[in-house]
Amino acid sequence: MFRKVLSAICLLVLTMSAQAKDIVVDKPVCAATGASYRLKVMKVELSKKATIVHLKVLNSTWGWGDWSYANPRLVYNGDTLAPKSGRLITHEGSKVINEEVFESGKVYEKNTQRDSLILSFAPLPKGAQTFDCLVEEGKWTLKIQGIRLDNQLYPPCLPPYKSFVDDGLPLKPVKFEPGELSATIKVHGDGYVSSWEVYTDAYSGEMKKCFERQNSISEFQRPSFLPETIDFSGSDFQLTLPCFETMFPLILIPGEPLTLEIDQPAITYWDEFGEKEKIHHRDCYRLSGTTADINQVLLENQEIGSVYFHTEKIPVCADGQSFSEWSEQLWQNLQSWYQEILNNHPEYTRSQRDFLRLMTEDLYVRHRHNYDNIVRIRMEGQNTDSLVAHLNETYTLKEPHIKDMILYQDGLTFYMPARTAHLPFLKANGLEHTDAYKTLKILDDADQLVKRMNDLEVLSDSVIKTVHPLFQSGLRHRNDSIREYVAELKKKIAEGALERILPVPDVPNDKLIETIVAQHPGKAVFIDIWATWCGPCMKGIKAMEPMKMKLKDKDVVFVYLTNESSPQKDFERQVAFVSGLHYRLPGTIFSEYFPGVDGIPRYYLYNREGKLVWQHEGWSDERLKTVEEEIEKAMR
Repeated sequence: MFRKVLSAICLLVLTMSAQAKDIVVDKPVCAATGASYRLKVMKVELSKKATIVHLKVLNSTWGWGDWSYANPRLVYNGDTLAPKSGRLITHEGSKVINEEVFESGKVYEKNTQRDSLILSFAPLPKGAQTFDCLVEEGKWTLKIQGIRLDNQLYPPCLPPYKSFVDDGLPLKPVKFEPGELSATIKVHGDGYVSSWEVYTDAYSGEMKKCFERQNSISEFQRPSFLPETIDFSGSDFQLTLPCFETMFPLILIPGEPLTLEIDQPAITYWDEFGEKEKIHHRDCYRLSGTTADINQVLLENQEIGSVYFHTEKIPVCADGQSFSEWSEQLWQNLQSWYQEILNNHPEYTRSQRDFLRLMTEDLYVRHRHNYDNIVRIRMEGQNTDSLVAHLNETYTLKEPHIKDMILYQDGLTFYMPARTAHLPFLKANGLEHTDAYKTLKILDDADQLVKRMNDLEVLSDSVIKTVHPLFQSGLRHRNDSIREYVAELKKKIAEGALERILPVPDVPNDKLIETIVAQHPGKAVFIDIWATWCGPCMKGIKAMEPMKMKLKDKDVVFVYLTNESSPQKDFERQVAFVSGLHYRLPGTIFSEYFPGVDGIPRYYLYNREGKLVWQHEGWSDERLKTVEEEIEKAMR
């Protein structure tokens, strides 16, 4: 008997010892991560011999070109643990199809499906409860902070959620008058705000900072005259904190302060795994201020803002169905959805219900106006041409539910973004007398002048005086800029800038680059594939201009290739200010000339012997030094 008891005790001790040595933490909770959509920690294995961190490589198959990670390390209590080894894993579904040694700093091509990185470090000290994992990506350090080893969530940073008190009053109207837009964002839980965004003033073209670095508190302020919905579609700015990639939509009203407080560990876990049984979206933030109630509705119903999140609400278009029949079904679907949301939120106040109704009605009018695209999205690639054609034949601006809508009641319209394209809709439904129509007309008048200036027309002051006084100062500023730009453009053209636009060589598509490079024997040739509509392309072109001036008399030629997706007028205006040789290729698909190129900008560099020595897709600020170094090598 004694031997049996002793054996049982020994077995228990051995089992407990094994458990103490080997711990596996799946989907560990983090305090914050600056690596969202790049790296995600999926699992941690702890033993006496090693700390093994399993990371999901999320940008291996997307993003701006190739990727590399360098100098991975763990940090615990100020001490740094360097990696002992690393492996890159390629999966096909859940099956491992390839495994290779990870090389720190090595550049890996995108679309290689190397989707998992396993790093082995020295064992963490006994009693460690959290640690940080750091990896360098270019000049940035990706930080996964406060990785917990007990599989427990971080305690809440914010007080429990309380519903808003219903005073029974409807949503109050807003006035078309200047004021200050203001919001304060506070990040709790070992957090900080280390980035800011900018916006472009619609009428002056000036770039201004929205967010200033200020420890864990950021403020947004600028003059305005109507409420502005700041949403994840990016029309004005996007609020992105380094701890997560989620965009918080906010509506800011002149003179109405708003505070958004974020529980950083909570939102990080929500953003990483979204396990709703462990954490709810409401646990991640708190709102305060005079517009907190409607912003709560906005945050809780973000799917209303994008068609891609609710395609099932859009009716399928049947053969022979008229536009009126289709739009009526759309109206009924969205009304049912509105009621469903109210049923799920019985705590909503009268003003919150009104705001939700505005969101739903605005969505209806947007879908109604954009029925062609909406039907094609809903039908998912089916043969929609004939269906859309029939809707077009029966399309009408007359809206049978216009009297049931509060969207165009005076003072409520501009809780939603101003859509001047809907002016004909309002007019067709007899709403010219409303403040909504009159205000949209004021905005449209100013927009029309901006369009004329964008076409490089310099306006007289008498024309500018025809618009609302609120816009006149900004329009004059923009008009002065256009005047200077036109004068400089004319000067460049007179100096022969457009003579650098060359005819495309008459050769097979796959011989194009080879032919262009052969025209410059004994010189390095740098080829930039770009488009006028590509922001990163233009950023790269602008960043390289000073470097090109340094290399002006050196043996290197800069060649720029775009295609007919760049409008002729825009193309000529932009290349006038870009030194080098320019070609505008027939067609709109780059892969016809450059197989495998599915994103731009794309760069190719050929040395003096005409051999391809470097290529890259995408632009980032740290890329400039690499480009200059590679060109210097190619000229040797």
